[in-house]
Amino acid sequence: MVGVVRAGLVVALVLGALLPAGAAEPEKKKRFEWDVPGMVSQVEVDGVQVALGIPMKLHAVTSSWKPKDLLRHFAEQFKQQGFYIPPPSHQVHVHGGLSLTALDVNRDLTYTVFLRLNPDGKTTRVLLGTANVGQIRNPTADNAFAPVYPGATQLVTSDVEAARSLSYVITATAEQLAAFYRDAMKAAGWEEKRPGTYRKGNERVVVMARPLEKGQLSVVVLGGYLARDEEDLSE
Repeated sequence: MVGVVRAGLVVALVLGALLPAGAAEPEKKKRFEWDVPGMVSQVEVDGVQVALGIPMKLHAVTSSWKPKDLLRHFAEQFKQQGFYIPPPSHQVHVHGGLSLTALDVNRDLTYTVFLRLNPDGKTTRVLLGTANVGQIRNPTADNAFAPVYPGATQLVTSDVEAARSLSYVITATAEQLAAFYRDAMKAAGWEEKRPGTYRKGNERVVVMARPLEKGQLSVVVLGGYLARDEEDLSE
């Protein structure tokens, strides 16, 4: 479900709000804090995550409330704060779950909640995300976690919960791509365990590609840490 959060939060809302001339300054509200009713347990993801150049904080909670009741609760919270809530057609739709995003136009912060009933049928998995769209940083090859093939276009990066990814489009052959990564990763101290899979310590990077039209390739690079029971399987 964290992968869903990544996809949802990158649908950032960039809006502007103008006050009429001579209008009074709006009353400053206390900074918004998540309030999850029926909380059973919670886990906060350490550090600031980044998806499509947008810094964000993630928080996971288990609640005894049902998803629909929680959705109404958060909608009411957002309304009380005066946040902009996009219409349903502009919201992120989650298969098998519910979600809602709102924007604090004064602070350029988006708040997104994802709700899914747990297998026990009694509790709800709640994922909360706060994204700072005011600090968006366009991804470049220089700040990517892995080498990027020269001349790449449509670069997209994500760094969430120690699971990193980047994707882009190039005009090259699969052989040229493989040769580029073989040389670049070796120069950076990585060992190729199998074609397209590289290992350094307990980190792993996997390079995948699929052909497009006009001699182009769609490239996806995934990076992360190996679990203990995966170490032998990677050899």
